[in-house]
Amino acid sequence: MIGIQVRAEDGHETYCAVRITGPVLTDLVALVVELVPGCDPQSWAPELRMPDRSLIGNEQIWSTLIDPHAAAKLLDTEPES
Repeated sequence: MIGIQVRAEDGHETYCAVRITGPVLTDLVALVVELVPGCDPQSWAPELRMPDRSLIGNEQIWSTLIDPHAAAKLLDTEPES
């Protein structure tokens, strides 16, 4: 299972997290994060928890900064000015 979360607060950077649950080969992680628009493929880092919870069994979370316009397009919304 793959999920994505985008978070931003007024005046702060916009972050993107990719959550992958299940047995996953390292090559698949690299492919998934490379496909997220508006993110530097080399800047992804593993996380030990989500903002509101710890990891669940067999879950990986990777995060990085995302361009606010790419995030808005990904979420199908308009970025705030």
